[in-house]
Amino acid sequence: MGAFQYTPTPLMLPTSHYDARRADFAVNFIQMLRHTTGEWYGKPFRLMPWQEQIVRDIFGIVDADGYRQFRTAYVEVGKKNGKSELAAAIALYLLFADGEAGAEVYSCAADINQASIVFNTARAMVEQCPDLRALSKLVPSTKRIIFPYTNSFYRVLSSETKSKQGFNVSGLIFDELFAQQTRELFDTMTKYTGDARRQPLYFLITTAGRDKTSICYEIHCKAKAVMDGTKIDPSFYPAVFGIEEGDDWKDEAVWRRVNPSIGVTIPFETVRAAYEQAKQNPAEEMHFRQFRLNEWCNADIRWMPMDKWGALGEDIDWEEYEGRDCCCGLDLSSTGDLTALVLVFPPGSGDMKYTVLPFFWLP
Repeated sequence: MGAFQYTPTPLMLPTSHYDARRADFAVNFIQMLRHTTGEWYGKPFRLMPWQEQIVRDIFGIVDADGYRQFRTAYVEVGKKNGKSELAAAIALYLLFADGEAGAEVYSCAADINQASIVFNTARAMVEQCPDLRALSKLVPSTKRIIFPYTNSFYRVLSSETKSKQGFNVSGLIFDELFAQQTRELFDTMTKYTGDARRQPLYFLITTAGRDKTSICYEIHCKAKAVMDGTKIDPSFYPAVFGIEEGDDWKDEAVWRRVNPSIGVTIPFETVRAAYEQAKQNPAEEMHFRQFRLNEWCNADIRWMPMDKWGALGEDIDWEEYEGRDCCCGLDLSSTGDLTALVLVFPPGSGDMKYTVLPFFWLP
């Protein structure tokens, strides 16, 4: 990776400014940490350009009083691009380096296992850093990291937590927002919980989902609207890496654009291999488009790709079928359903194809 050339986000207000010292401090803190898994284990956390852009925008852009302009950040990107590692590093920054006395930093998700992913990464980062290890107390049994010097802590919550009231949130990491079946936990943790803080940060990370009635899709739509300027919220920071209308999901250039870490954390051949499977199976196609290309897909899975179905169509010569054997299926309806009649003609002499003629009527 070449040297990163930073340009502040266009969402920076005229009344805000970029504080390079604060941004550098956040970047340097994160890059002091080390990776925790696989081939990257023990190596310094070097921010990729898209990650550094987010960190500098969030922590470097401040208002006239010196407080962060952005209080909510929504990062939507496909699997294995490194969003959980970035979230873990940001959680530790909010705990140790944000200058917040009595900081309360939380990791939230749909269930305790998902909520623990970012926390466990953060804990492993602390264990590899002698300075942070000496300053903190790790409590794995209750999934807490305590920073006694400022009476601060970082802990895990999930939708399974019985009581989620009375928090004084300074930092919130919300992992895989698309998996939230209701908006209860999101509303509980983001509404009014940071009002006693001057610059709380709600850091939401997710991959695209399928439920377009969900809280995640609501936030996704807000993010896209803020990005294109049709909605104004100066405190909201969107970063969405996904397919745009008109994109061809089979185009390798699209794969590269929507996976900003491709070639670093994601081998390109891994994506291509997943694509080859997706071409053959509609279920695999949906999985590829959702998790690899970060596309909001419909919830249904077709047993046959529609392009293949369409290729089977041809003009019908009705006289050709007079006197032929035919199987008929009829499904009647009365008020709110379709009436369906399907005719199936088995292969005739010299013809190896079945002919299917469906008819549908509204009652």
